[in-house]
Amino acid sequence: MALDAERLRATIELVTDLPTLPVVVARITNQIANPSTNAADIGRLIERDQALTSKVLRLVNSAYYGFPKQIKSIQHAVVILGFNKVKTIVITASVFGAFKADHGSGIDLRRFWQHSLGVAIASKVAAEQIGVGHVAEDAFIGGLLHDIGKVVMDQYQPNIYGPIVKYANDKGILLLEAEKEVMGLDHTTVGQWVLERWRLPASIVNMVGDHHSPNTTTERRELVTAIHLGDIFARALGIGSGGDSRMPTIDSGIASAHSITADFFDLTLGRIIDEVGKASDFFRLITSG
Repeated sequence: MALDAERLRATIELVTDLPTLPVVVARITNQIANPSTNAADIGRLIERDQALTSKVLRLVNSAYYGFPKQIKSIQHAVVILGFNKVKTIVITASVFGAFKADHGSGIDLRRFWQHSLGVAIASKVAAEQIGVGHVAEDAFIGGLLHDIGKVVMDQYQPNIYGPIVKYANDKGILLLEAEKEVMGLDHTTVGQWVLERWRLPASIVNMVGDHHSPNTTTERRELVTAIHLGDIFARALGIGSGGDSRMPTIDSGIASAHSITADFFDLTLGRIIDEVGKASDFFRLITSG
């Protein structure tokens, strides 16, 4: 029998130690939307959090970005990388530090983050491949957060979620299917609740909520499509683990609309492999605390 969705949401809302993102994340998101914002404004916001500043500078100077000279200040990073890429790095650094490996029972957290970063990279590449490269950074963020509901359920409702992970793997079905069968809802809905609590923009909340059903989305379909594809591409390459061993199929409408042929698939996977190869140092830094 499925659980009551409202009762489950209330239970999660009452979790007092559910991680929060630094206040600076919401402020940066709002500030970037202001056309009068400049690099100094963003730099000052980030520099209010010394730990975040240190991690962002380590990531900016990682081999993933490949700058020949060291970037020594956040303001310089904003000038070189641009507002959106710095926002992506700030959100990435904040999310990866929000959960602890010794919590939970069904999800291997390190492999989960490998999968999440893999989907982020794959979603960015997919956005470029389907001709919407101007939203590639947003696609990266959506890909990074697409399964956040899984880790929240695993760490804060392990008595419910651990058995669901086991059930999905025993039956050889997607976690999505097992979640709906047992809970009456799935990780996309839980993820939306968490992102709303984190005060992330509605566009990101929507991306996470609709990535398994891109043809039903009512907002920024190109982004949802990129994440839908990124998840499948990352799974096809076996990057980390989202908690189950099955691979969802590409939505038939998306495949038709974007001419996703075998050649498209092979070319895109090749680009993703190259990008993931460059990101090993980035992943090491992002998970090092």
